Amino acid sequence: MSKTESALYRAPEPDYAVAPGETLRDRLDELGMTQAELARRTGLTPKHVNQVLKGAATLSADVAQRLEYATGTPARWWLRLEADYQAAVVRLTQGELAESDLAWVKSMPVRELVAAGAIPETPSTPHQRLRQLLKFFGVASVDSYWLMWREPAAAFRQSGAFTIKDSAVTAWLRLGELASQKNTGELPPFDPGGLQAALPRLRKFTADPPRQGFRSLVGHCQHFGVAVIVVPEVTGARAFGATRWLNAGRRPLIQLSLRGKTDNMLWFTVFHELGHVLLHDRKNVFIESDEASLQHNSAVDREEREANQFAWRTLIPDNYESRLEDLLSEVDVLDFADELGISASLVVARLEFDGHWSPRQGARLKRPVDFDLLLSDAAVEMAGGHRARRTGRGLPGGGSDD
Repeated sequence: MSKTESALYRAPEPDYAVAPGETLRDRLDELGMTQAELARRTGLTPKHVNQVLKGAATLSADVAQRLEYATGTPARWWLRLEADYQAAVVRLTQGELAESDLAWVKSMPVRELVAAGAIPETPSTPHQRLRQLLKFFGVASVDSYWLMWREPAAAFRQSGAFTIKDSAVTAWLRLGELASQKNTGELPPFDPGGLQAALPRLRKFTADPPRQGFRSLVGHCQHFGVAVIVVPEVTGARAFGATRWLNAGRRPLIQLSLRGKTDNMLWFTVFHELGHVLLHDRKNVFIESDEASLQHNSAVDREEREANQFAWRTLIPDNYESRLEDLLSEVDVLDFADELGISASLVVARLEFDGHWSPRQGARLKRPVDFDLLLSDAAVEMAGGHRARRTGRGLPGGGSDD
């Protein structure tokens, strides 16, 4: 084996633990010292010395110092042996997975977490995956995981058409926490009054190209102490967005997945989550999965209906609502959107929401949102908006109102 190969080779962790007493026994043999003599030299009882030698008693700092005086081996060496021994015992204990722990590991989206760089690709044995996942979630055990994540689990919005995996949602939420810690830095204290007053300005960002408007909205929200982040969907989570409070209820975090893939879903979800931030209890966790909680649905919670109403009233104020049923063509929608200063796709979505238009009507006014482009440093022009595409009275996609 070459020097380079030797440097890269990683020896497997031993499947045994060596107590400091084994090393102490060897040292006594070297010194020709009996257990009884060691007890007299250290002031420990013969029973205590025997327990240390057998690994039945923890080697404390006081005992380590006494051993240094009696054997000449530094106290720090004895303490390091004790620390290594205890760590090995814990590692070997975790290696014996309980059935419940093994089932938990198997339920996790390991492949996607590896792909995201959240956990390493190797080693990949079950007990090693357990340790990696516990570290990822920032907990010491599976029981601790449930203590931390039971509340988010209770916030899942189940759809009758789809099954939602709780492990996928908690993994997605945890990725959001970590991304927030890394990318948002120190935010100012949450300013609800400032955020409320800024809503008309935030609404106008929806008319910009998606990447430009989203970047502007994120920056403004951060100014008022609200973190807004995008994390790719974890398969099985089916989450459009989520709102929760970190740092003991002092910091609101809005997390988006771009599952909708069109700008109307992006913007409506953002303002829906802002409604949770401004209207609802900081102890609650809100997760919007599929489209159930974003539609007229008596089955969804009161808070979800309130967040829907908040979003629509912010995007299309009450004094404009009476004119919606008079919008009969895409040109009407474009003019109405220009007057309001919002994205035309939101007007189309509202007409669908109220049952005035079918899902197929105005579909070409909904702009696609690409995850990589939204977060990249590429030219903003690549995500062009409906205003840029309106030449004369032409319609997006080459149509015309003539």
